Amino acid sequence: MAYGQAGHLALTFQESFGTLFTDSPFFVPIVSEEVGKTINQLVENNLYGRFAEPPYHEGTHEIGGEVRTEAHPLYLGTFLKAALGQTAPTLQGSAYVHEFLPATADWDAFAAVPPLTLELHRDAGSAFLYYDMLAAGLSLEIAHGQLLGGTLEVLGGRFSRKAPASPAFAPGRPWTWDVASASYDGLGIAEFRQLTVGFDNQLTGYYALSGGKAPQRVKREGPQRVSVEGTFLLQDQFLFQQYLDQAEKRLVVSFAGEPIGGGQNAALTLDIPRLRFAELAPQLAGPGQLEVSFTANGVFDAASGYALRATLTNTQPGY
Repeated sequence: MAYGQAGHLALTFQESFGTLFTDSPFFVPIVSEEVGKTINQLVENNLYGRFAEPPYHEGTHEIGGEVRTEAHPLYLGTFLKAALGQTAPTLQGSAYVHEFLPATADWDAFAAVPPLTLELHRDAGSAFLYYDMLAAGLSLEIAHGQLLGGTLEVLGGRFSRKAPASPAFAPGRPWTWDVASASYDGLGIAEFRQLTVGFDNQLTGYYALSGGKAPQRVKREGPQRVSVEGTFLLQDQFLFQQYLDQAEKRLVVSFAGEPIGGGQNAALTLDIPRLRFAELAPQLAGPGQLEVSFTANGVFDAASGYALRATLTNTQPGY
């Protein structure tokens, strides 16, 4: 009998699209996953002089799903690199500071962002290998009383199997809600109760007459999108006025984690230089404290050169 607690995820960045790669994997601790292979069914339209349906044929293959984690200060970098595509580490004292920015060019002619090989061992025989997988999107969620969560949406790809590797996990603890802080237009906002920052690459698989039943390439079908949604306790009308004004001002969300040596802490900062509220409607919903929900979009800022920047401080030299 297979147990989820005996399974694991090993994530590797491929050197090329079309070739699986399992060397030097990152064993990312996960909460759950929903990655699966779909074989679409192709049904004939021919008439055969009978009431019974016509024959079936094997159609296109596609792989997709989500992987969820409670964000580890080292392994979160794999999700950020996979989704955003650009990373630049610098050594500061005994820690590395990684800056992740949305890609400004495709990874190559076949992949929009770096292709991944995912080894998912489900505690039953061989491990499942999903390769030529791309990060279609990433969301980071924090709520009061919870750990910072991360969800990576993947799309591809091709499938194989191998003997499962022996996982080895680095030390470190996920960020808790009480080490988070947020500011809007430089003003600290202590009333947020839940925040989700999302990044969508808008990817799709493209098939060709040659190359088999898997996607020949995974590329973009629309512009990158940055989204923010959440709730806050209503104390004044400051954020509501920003919505009415359709202002575009900077949102910064920071997490200060555990010490990692040299007087430094594991840290994560999400910087959205122009946040524009799309929905924000205070309403009376009962006798208690008013909690307001909102949605917003991160708009590209020409002066900064990005719509979202993630900065991660840890002890990992690179991804």
